[in-house]
Amino acid sequence: MELGLKGKRALITAASRGLGRASALALAGEGARIAVAARNPEAARGFLDELRDAGAEQADVVHIDLADRDTLASGVDQAAEKLGGLDIFVGNTGGPEAAPFLGVKREGWEAALGESLLPLVDLTHAVLPYMRESQWGRIVYITTVGVKIVQPNMVLSDSIRLAVVGMAKSLSIEFAHEGIMVNCLCPGPFATDRMEYLVNSSVEQQGLSRADAEKLWLNEVPVGKFGDPADFGAFVALLSSERAGFVTGTAIALDGGKSRAY
Repeated sequence: MELGLKGKRALITAASRGLGRASALALAGEGARIAVAARNPEAARGFLDELRDAGAEQADVVHIDLADRDTLASGVDQAAEKLGGLDIFVGNTGGPEAAPFLGVKREGWEAALGESLLPLVDLTHAVLPYMRESQWGRIVYITTVGVKIVQPNMVLSDSIRLAVVGMAKSLSIEFAHEGIMVNCLCPGPFATDRMEYLVNSSVEQQGLSRADAEKLWLNEVPVGKFGDPADFGAFVALLSSERAGFVTGTAIALDGGKSRAY
């Protein structure tokens, strides 16, 4: 299937590893022009060669530190300048700490909002003018399967990622008439550094063996294994494409069958 992504201009945040990295590689494989956001641009330059080898028409890095608000809008402008505009924004942020409700103080909630929601708010404010100018855009937020089915000891992620979904649904109504599609992907247990952290958290908090902690996270996953990040990246490419011009306001679970609600 021809996705029509060749030459499209994409900005991906938190792209150095995990699902952000997989997203950037998938878009590169379709011939997009890529700007990856990095807290340390020099450390990301090696990844640019991988993106070019994968097929990216152009690959650049811009300075965006999700924890530093002053870098957000300026980083978007830098990406647009390097690429000649912006068509696609893949909003990926680090996940908040794993803990039950009583294990999180107010400061933890404030920190999680600053890590997982507010950067996406600011970045979206910055990318929308470029998309509105060309009357075409794709915004894909990476959230969690926790917006579909509650994850134990994940109160921050379960709550704050739902706010991202709410924002996406509002944006989908406000900007659909301008050709801007806004969707969320809701990953279950993929084989990433984040999953490694969650498994280790289960070991430490519940006194489980490594094998039992993995079984805990896969217990409700019918396919019985951790997902391949490349498969996730393929969905990002699809939602970023010309073919997704009638898909907006959705929150799609990629979870091996874990979330079972209709």
